[in-house]
Amino acid sequence: MKVLHVLSSLNVGGAERFAIDLTVEQREGQHITASILSMGSLSEPLELEAQEQNISLIITSKIKELRQAIKNVDIVHVHSAHCLLRILFASLWLPTKIIFTHHNEQINKTLKWKSIHFFASFKISKITFVVKSAEKKFVKVYPYFSNKVVTILNGVPARTTKKTESKKFRLGHVGRFVPLKAQHLLIKAISLLDKKQQNNISLSFYGTGELMQYNQQLAEKLIPHVQVIFYDFVKDRDEIYSNIDCLAVTSETEGLSLAILEAIASGTPTIASNVGGNHELIKDGENGLLYDFENIKKLSKNIEILMTSNLKYERFRSANKKKFLVDCSLEQCAIQYLKVYL
Repeated sequence: MKVLHVLSSLNVGGAERFAIDLTVEQREGQHITASILSMGSLSEPLELEAQEQNISLIITSKIKELRQAIKNVDIVHVHSAHCLLRILFASLWLPTKIIFTHHNEQINKTLKWKSIHFFASFKISKITFVVKSAEKKFVKVYPYFSNKVVTILNGVPARTTKKTESKKFRLGHVGRFVPLKAQHLLIKAISLLDKKQQNNISLSFYGTGELMQYNQQLAEKLIPHVQVIFYDFVKDRDEIYSNIDCLAVTSETEGLSLAILEAIASGTPTIASNVGGNHELIKDGENGLLYDFENIKKLSKNIEILMTSNLKYERFRSANKKKFLVDCSLEQCAIQYLKVYL
């Protein structure tokens, strides 16, 4: 079986990382000939990572070249709605099956997207969702897809992450510096802790983006007693999770957070905003803590709880390791996608 994964770009993002991981798992674990097509530009950040994994890459958005690529595969697996229309046109009168994965919780309802989805209903074999809530929302808007939808939780590769030692409680945030990630809320929540607790915290941000400088300035102003480090883009995920004790997710919206999945795989407890699919990965009080988006008082309290309760912290770590094996492994995810392809 030949599978072509289609992305809008190879910039850093959850869907892009997942597609790379899934391509490797399909090739090595299921002996599928899997490759990636990006409609972005040359030399984007994840292009090198894909090349290091010996993944066959095609970079184009031209209909003629897309059609040629589609002719040579059995399954076209689209991971971005922004690629969908071009793929639909390029695949006209071709027998290739098209699978579309909806990676976020937001459902497009404009006339433009309603037209695209109506066109897509004649070509798409299946639409997969990474969270059940998104599937339900989608079917309400597009009921004629009801017999073509299925939810498959994203998976991540197994991790053998070994924590480095530190005298401080190390909080980490992984994600682009864009408005919906809302890193400033984490800084504000830490500022509500007393000075002694702040002195016992280190805060690491992994990511780049337009709001990085704003957050740097905010940290200098509100939490001068906290060791804060901005790492930019870090490719090695084991390097990230071996150097943090707790992942903080402050997003306004999420599909199925890749950062939380990777934290679970590494046994790292998470404090997350209760949005999107976060509650499907984090059960409050079982393997992490949830809070309502923008409630910085509750976020601050959750940080204090994990800092001061070693028993609860270790219980969350153990629960995450078990959850990964049952729900979040890339191997199980790939098996479910194979069933969809077939």
